[in-house]
Amino acid sequence: MKLVLIGTGNISNALGRLLANAGHQVLQVYGRDRQRAAHLAYDTGAAPVSDWKAIRSDADLYITAISDRALTGFKEKLQLPGKFLVHTAGSVPLNVLEGVSERTGVWYPLQSIRGDQPTPHKIPFLIQTSAPEDSVLLRELSESIGCPSQVVTESVRINMHHAAVWVNNFPNLLYSIAYRLTEENKVPFDFLLPLLQETADRQNGTDPWKWQTGPALRNDTVTLQKHMDLLKSHAGWQELYAKMSAAIADLTQKAE
Repeated sequence: MKLVLIGTGNISNALGRLLANAGHQVLQVYGRDRQRAAHLAYDTGAAPVSDWKAIRSDADLYITAISDRALTGFKEKLQLPGKFLVHTAGSVPLNVLEGVSERTGVWYPLQSIRGDQPTPHKIPFLIQTSAPEDSVLLRELSESIGCPSQVVTESVRINMHHAAVWVNNFPNLLYSIAYRLTEENKVPFDFLLPLLQETADRQNGTDPWKWQTGPALRNDTVTLQKHMDLLKSHAGWQELYAKMSAAIADLTQKAE
């Protein structure tokens, strides 16, 4: 498949390399910063461009991996009548691409992708298209790079983006708090890594609630109060601890 990549950020870099390695032909990489565009273009065998007017019109698919804010003004920069154009954002509506092309879609990678880290394997993709037949193309594209995919509605996609915050962004905040607590007590954060890894390894696609442990689950008020006392100098963390403990207790009651 002949492709044009629009954007030079983490997602564009990861997808561009995956697609090129799978044998797809990346014709061009567009980027405002020509040097960054040239770097990704070199890795994918493409031509770098930094002028919207220089984007070719003979690609099979145009993948737009730019910021959510930049997508809102996209139609003022590019016109691709009749061409298949997709964005990769989790929470941005499909209709943001209206006015650029009649054939539009979303190819959303449900994964946290960092440019300074290896690209994760088996990235799940959520697919949404304006024309049902185009979803087949995106499913085949996902399969070609060894990744699972599912066609969803816009509501489901946005809700899954929300769910991803709960398993990625919020836990990382908790790890950051734990890191600072270990620093305060002069114990290496490494000592918590086996527990962190064990918690992650237990997840097998079934309800994680079956693995829930801790003082809030046991209604161990003595331990809960000790922990609250330890957080007196961190009012925000103390409030978060109380609310999360209350949420565990609430789910415990509902599960009984």
